[in-house]
Amino acid sequence: MTEDPQSIGRYRIIDVLGRGAMGVIYKAHDPDIDRSVAIKLIRTDLLNGADRADFIVRFRREAQAAGRCSHPNIVSIYDFSVHDGNPFLVMEFVDGVTLVEALPASGRFAMEDAVFLMLQVLRALQAAHAMGIVHRDVKPANILLTGGTLVKVTDFGISHLDTSNITSVESVIGTPSYMSPEQCRGAAADARSDLFSAGIVLYEMLAGTKPFAGRNSAEVFAKLLHEPPSDLRLIVPDVPEGVQAVILRCLNKDPRERFASAGETALALQEAAVAHGAGYADRTIIMPSRPVKADAPFATSTGVGRFDSEFLDTLTLKLTEILGPIATYLVRSAVQRSGSVEVLCASLAANIEQPDKRQRFQAEVQRKIARGTGGTDLHASASVVTPTATPTVRNFSEIELERLRKTLTQHVGPVARVLIKRAAPHAASMPALWHALSAHIDNAHARAAFLRDAPIAPE
Repeated sequence: MTEDPQSIGRYRIIDVLGRGAMGVIYKAHDPDIDRSVAIKLIRTDLLNGADRADFIVRFRREAQAAGRCSHPNIVSIYDFSVHDGNPFLVMEFVDGVTLVEALPASGRFAMEDAVFLMLQVLRALQAAHAMGIVHRDVKPANILLTGGTLVKVTDFGISHLDTSNITSVESVIGTPSYMSPEQCRGAAADARSDLFSAGIVLYEMLAGTKPFAGRNSAEVFAKLLHEPPSDLRLIVPDVPEGVQAVILRCLNKDPRERFASAGETALALQEAAVAHGAGYADRTIIMPSRPVKADAPFATSTGVGRFDSEFLDTLTLKLTEILGPIATYLVRSAVQRSGSVEVLCASLAANIEQPDKRQRFQAEVQRKIARGTGGTDLHASASVVTPTATPTVRNFSEIELERLRKTLTQHVGPVARVLIKRAAPHAASMPALWHALSAHIDNAHARAAFLRDAPIAPE
């Protein structure tokens, strides 16, 4: 998949709609029905053996589930097959924009517009939930607006039939800033998890910022797990109390305290907005004819400032081959902390435990830099900073490490596994490792609870 194909199955490729570390979305033409379609082609060559086979099974299950879910507010699934060993979905082509691109110049939506859009999202979720499908990645990039009136929810790529036993309950899937607390813990996600994510999206549309913002994924997870959302009315004083109450109920840490369904949420939200005088007949959203700013609240690019998107996509892809999907979050976090490409690459290389893989990653990045890409602060002589020494990994038992991982995950989310890999080689003992990792827990009470579970050092 190094080059874009001219055709996939019977579909003729017209254009590239988007790229990511794990695949590409194309606009294509279906000659049999004479219509435009969107094709989501997934890279499974990054997986090996049983993992690859299992992924294709789960991907096929996605197509079967989403294909049965027909609703005006859901992007339709037309077909599923495999191209050169990689699975692909054929979907309805939506000639519209995401909420990222529809964001007004002010950085936030008017209350009436935000509610108008969210009511349609909730109708889509209600239809999917009725079929036993949980989206598990509700976010602005997966919400399309077409014609200024119709919302289409897309990318049920990580949806999950509640009767399926294929996807492990402990597998953590989703986008950190929009994940529910139960997803952060690696627990099972049901329809109420989608409501939590929808509450975050609605809050962000109104406020222009996320309710659980953080400098990195670990900080975001800590806030999602332990802290209340930022007070919306301090940011937008004119938001009706009823609308804020709906959002706060969606964002309750305990799923049992949220609304019972998307339909119930939509009813409460509409009643709150109508009580404030909002009307929704024949409403149209005026979309800005301007490019999305890189620092917009909904921006999905990992690049900021001097780092160009092509270089960051390369880093993400190379790191994904070694560490898996968490590479995306590691790159985003490292970008925010790094003042130069050297620091960025060294920070990412430090996440790779195996020396041979770390060296290969550094060599491949160096070749990319030498070709003159990466950002305005790059030049042919730029070099990757290499750690001066590789510490010796302590002989901790798998049982000890697994207990530590499960406990730390409750406080910082799935990034716990990476934090443990990075800290373990430097720890003189298991109690010392627990204490070192406690520094990643910002909440004092949560940190104290974590340390209470730590093993006691021998006398």
